[in-house]
Amino acid sequence: MWIVMNQLRVQNGKADQVAARFQTTKGIEQMEGFVRMQVLVDLSQDEHDIVTIMTTWDKQEHFHAWQASQAYKGVHKKRDEGTSEVKPLVLSNAVTEYAVVADHTHA
Repeated sequence: MWIVMNQLRVQNGKADQVAARFQTTKGIEQMEGFVRMQVLVDLSQDEHDIVTIMTTWDKQEHFHAWQASQAYKGVHKKRDEGTSEVKPLVLSNAVTEYAVVADHTHA
């Protein structure tokens, strides 16, 4: 399993606005190897909010195939053109990829 975490540092009080953009998927769920997407909101910071988008994949290659896909380019078109209504709310972001070496679930 492969987990990708995109952590967005967002203007204080704007987390719900940014998280709303992820309420529906736009093709990622159709990609080979896609397992799930979770959107997490951290409101515990004083100076900014944090919205974390975590995607889980069967393999690293499946995530990279998503990044190279037309669906990915379509989803990120407004961001890349500078016309996204969400992008101005994002102060910075960091993407981290993880290999899952242990996974314990409730039976």
